[in-house]
Amino acid sequence: MSERSPVTALRVANEAFLVSSMIERCPKTMMLRELVVNAIEAAMRGEGERLVEITARIIDGTPKLCIRNTGPGLSAMELHRICDLASSLHKENSLDGNFGMGAKVASLPSNRHMLRYRSCKAGRVSEVVLCERSGVYGRLCLGTDAAGNPLEVLNVTDICQAEGDYDLSRDWTEVVLGGNHARQNTVVDPYDGSPRYEAGWLAETLALRFFRLPAGLTLHLRPEVAGGSTPRRFETFFAHWEQFKQTESVRTASGITIHYCYDPTAGEAHPGQGDVSATTEGLGCIVYKGEIYDVRARERWVLEGPSFGFSFGAKHCKVFVELPDDYVVRPEAYRQFLRFRGGDQQQVFLAHFSALVRTHLPEWLLCIIRSYGPDQAKFANEVQDELRDLLAELGVEASFIPRPSTAPGRSVEGSGKATTTEPKTAESQRPERPPSPPRRIYERPPEIIGLDQDEMIAERGLTGRVAQYFPQSHQIFINFQYSAVLALAEQLEAEFGPQAEAEEVRASATEAARWAVTRRIARALVYSFAKKAAGWKAEDVQRSQSPESLCLIVDDWSAFLPAARIRLEEMLPVRAGTEDGAPGALAA
Repeated sequence: MSERSPVTALRVANEAFLVSSMIERCPKTMMLRELVVNAIEAAMRGEGERLVEITARIIDGTPKLCIRNTGPGLSAMELHRICDLASSLHKENSLDGNFGMGAKVASLPSNRHMLRYRSCKAGRVSEVVLCERSGVYGRLCLGTDAAGNPLEVLNVTDICQAEGDYDLSRDWTEVVLGGNHARQNTVVDPYDGSPRYEAGWLAETLALRFFRLPAGLTLHLRPEVAGGSTPRRFETFFAHWEQFKQTESVRTASGITIHYCYDPTAGEAHPGQGDVSATTEGLGCIVYKGEIYDVRARERWVLEGPSFGFSFGAKHCKVFVELPDDYVVRPEAYRQFLRFRGGDQQQVFLAHFSALVRTHLPEWLLCIIRSYGPDQAKFANEVQDELRDLLAELGVEASFIPRPSTAPGRSVEGSGKATTTEPKTAESQRPERPPSPPRRIYERPPEIIGLDQDEMIAERGLTGRVAQYFPQSHQIFINFQYSAVLALAEQLEAEFGPQAEAEEVRASATEAARWAVTRRIARALVYSFAKKAAGWKAEDVQRSQSPESLCLIVDDWSAFLPAARIRLEEMLPVRAGTEDGAPGALAA
């Protein structure tokens, strides 16, 4: 079989099915991104003012979202052509580019009733309507010509002049989202209730997608969609970077730039910041070629914060991991997320860069993070010393690496070490001593962080749970308000209460209970570390470290009540215990 033999290209046997399947499998929520990117690219090809406007048009009494750009207009033939899938003008079809399929595919599932395109070129306005009728997606027949042939493109110049708010002296193109039915208000309900969006969805969606806009481009949100009396210029987070309290951008050896931001006024409006103020709470995400991927915002960012080094104060901080343009990733077909190139093309998550984010946290930000945390429990160092001995006893070798040197998907350039060969001498030819066996380095104890404030407990997702371990940062958070901790403290107080001042006993009983629970959880965690060497699979080890498993470990607190009693006796000056094992009376 010759490699030079001619090949007959494959064709599509059932074109209607292929078109429908491509459209209906597309994530609907990518619609705004696709339409805005198309508008930006068109506007950047224009001359003079490069403007994209998001506004509304009233059609049969119902507001419909409209996106307009001032790029070169399209003739009737060009407009007809670009409505086919994988068709575009002035752009090359490529896997890495915006290749002419996304806007139509992403928009039609939510605009089955009507997706209307109008374009003005040299004063003439052409119109095409895409829609779905009886399961078929295509151009709507808008009438017939003199010969009775169906018209898919209309000349609507006179209609636009009659409507009175179109400027026909310059080129432009607009798309109007008609929704799934005539009465759907696509300005406030772009997806016909599935999914349902809250007020302000438009500005927030833009803010969580675009990290930068091209230089020289203006994106306006008109009063019809943003309120107020004048158009509001949309600006990205990065455009207002200097207005946040403290920021720093760190370029790593692998070419990744990590942007850190501290904003103590999270959730409040920022005067002069446009619509970025709608999304000022905690945020972590990936940036690639000016767009944002894998967003972790608000509660989700706070919950995952410890993995990135934000044990506390995450809601006041933002992190943008910006990948260089030549990084080994590629957007998937619908631009919803990134994939690594090569291999199994694994999806790219922000978590892949958690170690890099922790490693490069600026010192000033580390101080801020610590300022939001609680004071360390008095017994934490004592428990960690015990864990250190237990790790050595079990032979748990170090696996946690706190400061990685490379980023996923790319090695650090120039990291290889040059080697030289020295000429042998008589001295060097002497028999060498056998090398000493390498010194074993054992795993270090996890950092223990006790929480007793409801807000901090809720932030860590520990309401109704006793603890959570974060392997990425090697930290264990313990909920001191968990039912077993409170029950143990109450039992200790009842047993020792009559023997001393009530407040002293209550405080000591509480600390003894917290110590006993912390010790129990921490030791169980260390034993789970040792299970990898015993042949447990990684997922089995992870299950043993889950918050649910840790709850079961301490729920039967009667098992470590004797240890808690001894601890409390040491804290309160008592005599030896009574014959039945109950605590003794206080010394005179």
